[in-house]
Amino acid sequence: MAKRKKRNAITLVSLLLALAALIVVYLWYINREVASEDAQDKAQTISVATMKKDQLSSIHYIAKDADLTLVLKDAEWKSQEEPDRPINQTNVTSMINLIDDISATRMVNEAPENLADYGLSEPVAYLQATQTDGVTVTLQIGAEVAGGDGYYALVNEDKKVYLLDTTYGSGLQYSNSDMTAVEEAPEITGENIHHIDIEKRDGEDFELLNNSENGLASNGSGIYTWVILKPYEEGLTADDSKVSELQKNYTTFDFVACVDYNGKDLSLYGLEDPMASIYVGYYETDTKTLEEPEVNPDTGEKVTEKTIRNEKEYMIYVGNQDEDGNYYVRKDGSKAVYIMKADSIDKMLQVDAFSIINPFVCIPNIDNVDKIAITIEGTTYNMELKRTTGKNDAGDEESNTTYYYNGKEVGEDVFKKVYQIMIAAKYDAEIKEAIATDGEDPYMTISYHTTGDKEKTLSASYLPYDDSFYIVKTVDGARFFADKRKIDDIAKAVIEFN
Repeated sequence: MAKRKKRNAITLVSLLLALAALIVVYLWYINREVASEDAQDKAQTISVATMKKDQLSSIHYIAKDADLTLVLKDAEWKSQEEPDRPINQTNVTSMINLIDDISATRMVNEAPENLADYGLSEPVAYLQATQTDGVTVTLQIGAEVAGGDGYYALVNEDKKVYLLDTTYGSGLQYSNSDMTAVEEAPEITGENIHHIDIEKRDGEDFELLNNSENGLASNGSGIYTWVILKPYEEGLTADDSKVSELQKNYTTFDFVACVDYNGKDLSLYGLEDPMASIYVGYYETDTKTLEEPEVNPDTGEKVTEKTIRNEKEYMIYVGNQDEDGNYYVRKDGSKAVYIMKADSIDKMLQVDAFSIINPFVCIPNIDNVDKIAITIEGTTYNMELKRTTGKNDAGDEESNTTYYYNGKEVGEDVFKKVYQIMIAAKYDAEIKEAIATDGEDPYMTISYHTTGDKEKTLSASYLPYDDSFYIVKTVDGARFFADKRKIDDIAKAVIEFN
């Protein structure tokens, strides 16, 4: 029994070794076939012409609407016909790489009777390169072979039709504008944008400014840092989170192509009298290592690096749209006319200012307010805060505030409760068409007087409109509606004051 098991084990091992040997033989055979096929393909490739790239001196290129001669000057390719024209050096390099070693898949016809059969009576692309020693290579691209296996071509003057790889055809499809260099757009980070100004020939302008001190905000808020200056002349504060989303629309100024590098006649593109201008103020940060460490006055820690903000600005003018719907644009200070994608321009121009405002009508910090006058249907109610300074039992200086309603002292809690209700007044909708308000008596007017360095009076009136809204009237005029129920609640809180 043991002998039989031993024989079986030996047989199994022998079979496994035989299987392993067969697998090795099979893999060798497959690799041999692949290597044979690769060798055969290489043998079929025909080297038709070569050039020495470092000795090229001129290139004549014709394709689509382009017909230009390029010459090498000071290591840069220039247009012989238009020396001031900026040439796309990357595209020139791509063309040169095609003729470094022109290899054909096969020769199709050694003596063609009719070049038109191959699309070569009128080639789709023509390229002639000349070396400093006078050697030239000419490449003409004809029709694409059915099935996309390559392009028919003529190389030099031997009149033989070759089949070249698809890269030769696709790599020589540059238009005239493709051959003009496009200025690189600045790298703008959304959070580094601090000023956006959109001016339109027709329609409302838009301007947004980051103003950390809030000196321009009409509602007295000391919290929000962004102010909308246009179309709201009084300077309404904007919602910071919504501004963060808007900033992303002004980070990309990528030009698709340059259609006119010197812009002699801007009227051709609607840029003589642009339909809009887009201005972006931003900053770039640069971190530098200090030669000598400094001391942070707040923490006492040593500072070895300092981040410096460099103020930058970018501005373009927007003209007409081309046949594809994209816009002609011109950078401020430049004559060149470029094309930008419509979706990029549209999202910069089509800003709904109301959608990003901080909706509170007046929201001054109570610590900066000393008097409030509320007039409701002709009756005026006064609220006042009187502040005094003195020393407590420990000898430390402290401030005390006394609250008054219509001249009578009231508790702090009820005063602040009514104050919170008052400052909750919001803009609930934008008035789309002008409404005449001259001569209309307001239902209620609230005026806050603020003290300190920014002493001023913030005032808003609420005029009857319909069963749902009051018209909000400020120094900027009547541009918004307020929910009638909320305004009535404010009036009730002021009158009852409890």
